[in-house]
Amino acid sequence: MQRPLYQPGCYQNMFFPRWISNPSMGIYFGALLVVSILFNRYMLNWWWMLCGVIEIFAFFYGSWRLTHDWARLSSKRFERQLVQWSFIIRLVYVLISYYVFTRFYGGPFGWDDSDATFYEEIACYVSKLLREGTYTIWESVNKYCGYQLDLSDAGYAIYLGIIYYIVDDSILIARILKCIWGAWTALLIYRVAVRNFGEAVGRMAGIFMMLMPNLWYYCGTQLKEVEMVFLGVLFVEQADQMLRSRQFTAWKVGPLLLIALVLFTIRTPLAVVCILSLLFSLTMSSQRVVGWGKRIVVGTLAIAVIGLTMGNRLEEESQALLQKARSNEQSQNMEWRSKRSDGANQFAKYAGAAVFAPLIFTIPFPTMVETPNQEQQKLLHGGNFTKNILSGFVLLAMFVFLFSGDWRNHLVPLSFMLGYLVVLAFSSFAQSERFHQPVLPLELMFAAYMIVNMRPKHRRWFNMWLMLMGVAAIAWSWFKLAGRGMA
Repeated sequence: MQRPLYQPGCYQNMFFPRWISNPSMGIYFGALLVVSILFNRYMLNWWWMLCGVIEIFAFFYGSWRLTHDWARLSSKRFERQLVQWSFIIRLVYVLISYYVFTRFYGGPFGWDDSDATFYEEIACYVSKLLREGTYTIWESVNKYCGYQLDLSDAGYAIYLGIIYYIVDDSILIARILKCIWGAWTALLIYRVAVRNFGEAVGRMAGIFMMLMPNLWYYCGTQLKEVEMVFLGVLFVEQADQMLRSRQFTAWKVGPLLLIALVLFTIRTPLAVVCILSLLFSLTMSSQRVVGWGKRIVVGTLAIAVIGLTMGNRLEEESQALLQKARSNEQSQNMEWRSKRSDGANQFAKYAGAAVFAPLIFTIPFPTMVETPNQEQQKLLHGGNFTKNILSGFVLLAMFVFLFSGDWRNHLVPLSFMLGYLVVLAFSSFAQSERFHQPVLPLELMFAAYMIVNMRPKHRRWFNMWLMLMGVAAIAWSWFKLAGRGMA
């Protein structure tokens, strides 16, 4: 029999193990069954259950199957397969969701999403004015808004308006383009993982990216998550490559800083995290990875370019982030969530950073019961349960890096992920699945790293974590119902 083209180490699992895939699927079905029996009046409709089953089966069985089937592919052939199938899977989802939303909701947006319709309206108006040729792009955006558009909204609105101008306002083509960005992101994660942890981890991380349901979903919307995730991962990949490259030139810093500047116009806190993670990586990386000469050159250029182009804005946004962290904005938002008219949960007011921070790798928990105005959470409950399970491997990887001291060799992805999660834990959106998207690819990579390097003695920890996630899913279902006076 032909041997794989890469060889695992002493404890490496080159394949996604059955002792992870099968129990994970089993605990999902068990939790869903228990929730359906305990809260049978609020049992999920069959179509949400079907979505969850597809998500769980696609990820866990698909990861086990493909790590076997693609093990003998060369690196270049693997990359082609990864990009091709990542695109096809997302395209199939986009076409199905487009049809279902149009057929049952009267339009391609499905249930109401104020952010998506906001971007859609701006983009259509911008494309109209561009066709008329009277206004520039920036004038077109601000003419629609009637006021100075926030920096964090302007970039995506302009991007979508230009796309609509090119494709004659075609929502479907704009979403197909998102499939391309999503497939490219999977390739970038594969390359980051290979560079940091080797071929086995890279292949598993790439397959995880391809099969993660939460990453499909946003390809079927007009939200900015797909583009934002792509740019964030592209920044990490380019920064990691630049800092590790032996053939370093100062010109390589330019594209990296351009990505950061673009991110300022899409989600400003993410751009701040990018810049701070780069500077932190320069300062703390092992000298085997980054020499002192490169630190001085890159650091000086980064500070100079950002200072000249975005200095005032960066200071304002950084101060705003710090002010929000110090203020009681999070508690005020949780108070509002406990009293709002559309599906309020009275327990929300007790949540805050003290609750979110310890769980930030794991949340949100899956919605396995019928609750009003939460269609997205019900659709993605299988994907969220998958994330809950994988977060145990991410946490274990963090402990391994900390106690082994190996964290200094992987600082770019680590500092980016941890920096963003810290910001998120103190924000008003810590429990929102959508706001976890920027670091989900890196979490999948670190989960793959831990799975590949699992030792037999660690399996009992996984079994305990799996049971804990099953109990958490059941408890979360009670929480959602009891907080609304439904249980």
